[in-house]
Amino acid sequence: MRYTRTWKRTLRLHVMPALALLMAGSAGAVTPTGVTKVSRVTGATPAGEVLPNPNQTHSNYEVYGTDLGIVWDKGGGEVFVLFGDTFGAGWCGNGGCGGGWRSNVLARSSDTALANGLSFSTMIQDYARHAKEILPSRKIDNDEMTVIPTAGVTVGSRHYIHYMSVRHWGEAGTWQTNYAGIAYSDDNGQNWVKHPTARWQNNASWTNNFQMAAFVKNGGFVYMYATPNGRRGNVHLARVPEGSLLDINAYRYWDGNGWSTSQAAARPVAIGIAGELSVSYNAALGRFLMTYLNEHRQAIVMRDAATPTGPWSGEKVLASGSAFPGLYNAFIHPWGNTATELYFVMSQWTPYNTFLMRATLTGDTEGDNLLSEPSFETQAATPVMAPWYVQGQAGIDRNLFSARTGQDNGFVRNNSGWNALKQSVVVQPYTDYTLRGWVRTSSNNTAGYFGARGVNNGPVLSERAFGSLPGYTEQVVSFNSGANSVVEVYGGLWANGDTWLQLDDVSLTRVGNLVAQPGFEQQPSTSATSPWYADGNAGIDRGLGFARTGANNAWARNTQGWNAIKQEVAVTPNTRYTLTGWVKTAGAHTDGYFGARVLRGGPILNEVPFTQPLGSYTRLSVTFDSGSNHSVELFAGMWAHGTDTWIQVDDVSLTRE
Repeated sequence: MRYTRTWKRTLRLHVMPALALLMAGSAGAVTPTGVTKVSRVTGATPAGEVLPNPNQTHSNYEVYGTDLGIVWDKGGGEVFVLFGDTFGAGWCGNGGCGGGWRSNVLARSSDTALANGLSFSTMIQDYARHAKEILPSRKIDNDEMTVIPTAGVTVGSRHYIHYMSVRHWGEAGTWQTNYAGIAYSDDNGQNWVKHPTARWQNNASWTNNFQMAAFVKNGGFVYMYATPNGRRGNVHLARVPEGSLLDINAYRYWDGNGWSTSQAAARPVAIGIAGELSVSYNAALGRFLMTYLNEHRQAIVMRDAATPTGPWSGEKVLASGSAFPGLYNAFIHPWGNTATELYFVMSQWTPYNTFLMRATLTGDTEGDNLLSEPSFETQAATPVMAPWYVQGQAGIDRNLFSARTGQDNGFVRNNSGWNALKQSVVVQPYTDYTLRGWVRTSSNNTAGYFGARGVNNGPVLSERAFGSLPGYTEQVVSFNSGANSVVEVYGGLWANGDTWLQLDDVSLTRVGNLVAQPGFEQQPSTSATSPWYADGNAGIDRGLGFARTGANNAWARNTQGWNAIKQEVAVTPNTRYTLTGWVKTAGAHTDGYFGARVLRGGPILNEVPFTQPLGSYTRLSVTFDSGSNHSVELFAGMWAHGTDTWIQVDDVSLTRE
């Protein structure tokens, strides 16, 4: 991965107070602290470095300089460790340049004792003591400069690599790709085939959202988290059944509520700017962990979530550019991670090599907060004030004894105009949220506002107005996200003379019902569309006067077979939920069911039968345990037995106990 800028400004790594973690698998949010270098993974040991260097790749495999270090479990008691542009004896010694160039190389490791370093069993070689380029490239600028791996996964005995075909390297953090693709190996990684059609072509503006990826296996699917080329994009998500990785038509794209066949329908699951993603499931925590480089923050950051689709927490600083100059990527090692430790491989542009890192995980005081840097405590003096952004005049008070908690707070101050701190965050459409924050102002403030709106100063969803607040005062705003998959939260004021506000301890949390479009009001046609789906003959009554509330309801109707309306919902494993809904039926109805099951026709988790006709809307309720699942399928349906039979469904709800 090309990287040409050395950071000179300083970053502070704020260490949150250590808390006792919740029980393993409880899906409690975590934050990383105390990151340290464990060992060198590649390259020669320079004078003065005291780190272990178990692999000596310069002499054993002619790998003098390289980057990335993507790690995945390949089965058979080994992991693959996959690297990017690699240079040999002719390496220039500073960054990615020089002789002995291979676009990528691959190692195998069976090392489980990571506390003292990451040792290779071997590297894939084309001749003795020379690491082989496993995916060739044309090496022609503005054509195909190189082929860089971004992720790997193993299903059965077949291994897969996601890679990008790089057309041209631009300024630091930017590059152009021709396409992203998948290659596979059936001989333990010795030889690889680039599949000719398992590809995501880039567009003329170089903005396709699926050019760099991270893979996670879960529940019979491979989830593919992806960004555009470079380090400036949001994170999007697709998934595919494990056995269909090479079938581009089998991928389904997260549209904010459900899974769509259309790549164009994809909506973010996390706001970037993100580069070199890694995503892993930590079974000890019951959490998915996501890491990436945020160049605006000049830091590697981590997010976590209880389910693959989120909601993902705000960013938490994992490693800073001040502590590790020129850092990029943090590829999570699938072994050795516990409820309190995280191992990952990190690159540094100088000395253009890779290192095994370890961080301590502690309970997160911010809990389910979806905002990044909510208390401004790790907000660094970087050129861009990410993850908060400024409109007008605003900034950070650092250790000025003006914070509500901690050392730092945000501020807005000017003599005229609109001035605000704002942050964009992913939300689920048509879902309820609560925004909280603490504000105090100058005595002459008369027009302060705290709220949520569409991105880029879009329509206000809800806001709270305030005047003079001499002491920190909590502001609470409830809003529904409407059709938005990303919203902008803000705290600001219209200045009239020297006017200021201070902002601290901001939070955004999802509340209430986990079912998307529970009353079917946003369904655009009589056919069920994402997030609702039909089994057999089912659809939507729109404005026909059959709804319990609002204008719309769902229906299923047929003379034979199983017919149902259903929705996949993300859940936390081993957690109890209550599902409720309102149903009425035809007089001929005898065989209906309302409940939850494992995806793809899996076992029933629990259901309530309704075998008698329901002449008016009747509330049905069922409680179930999610078991080991991160997603379940909710359904309301009936068996028709040779007679015209129907049900109508409205106001469905799923809540966590």
